[in-house]
Amino acid sequence: MESTDADVARPPAGNSPAGPARRSPLRTIKRTQRSEEIRRQIEAAIRAGDFGPGDRLPSERELVETFGVSRVSVREAIRSLEAIGLVRVYQGRGAFVNDRRSGFGEQMTRWLELHRGEVFELLGVRGALDEYAAQLAVERGDRASVAAISAAGATFQSAVESGASTEELIALDIGFHMAIAEAGDNRLLYDLLSDLHSYLAESRYLALQPPGRPAQSASEHALMVDAIEAGDAPLAKLATARHIASVRAVMEAHMSPDGQNVRSA
Repeated sequence: MESTDADVARPPAGNSPAGPARRSPLRTIKRTQRSEEIRRQIEAAIRAGDFGPGDRLPSERELVETFGVSRVSVREAIRSLEAIGLVRVYQGRGAFVNDRRSGFGEQMTRWLELHRGEVFELLGVRGALDEYAAQLAVERGDRASVAAISAAGATFQSAVESGASTEELIALDIGFHMAIAEAGDNRLLYDLLSDLHSYLAESRYLALQPPGRPAQSASEHALMVDAIEAGDAPLAKLATARHIASVRAVMEAHMSPDGQNVRSA
């Protein structure tokens, strides 16, 4: 039986003190782009204080039942939240809300300084996989999956035009690239790219913070969408390669010590 928007989730065990159960801020959804809507609801609940620092989010099973979606959609949403630093996932324990008062910016800077070479190596791997994903999206993508790519690109563009926060843009950027991976119908490729996006989360701030950079990314996304919609695999790979090269150039400019270029990956 299909759930309605009036349905709400029960809070996870161990999150509430003894007494009446609190009303959950999460509701079932029906629309497309389900993982994005799940992310939006959970993020809004975290920012509103419904889930505080250290709180465990509802389990995967509970979120599946609450939203009326598949486990894949829930996992994508949690990965996006982890990528922007709102939650941390512990194997076998679940997802917990991060303490945003702990100086994330300073930690990010230290992490990037320590892992500069690794970041560019991972970006190079991600670029190669993104190109392959674009090719597969053309070769295997059906009408619905290509439409999902177009919608994800349009959502990112709208967010840029409305002046969305860097955190929101990061999540939408990841959503766009994962929509392309999803269209290729290759689970290993999808999982590899999902992991890479998580590993590169900190560096993504540098790629989207500079003035004008979000608009540039939106334009590059549009070229990728056009090529995929046209069914042109070589052009889709080329547009993707140029996008990743552009991202790399921005990151090199902001991560190079003393103005010197970072070594090539």
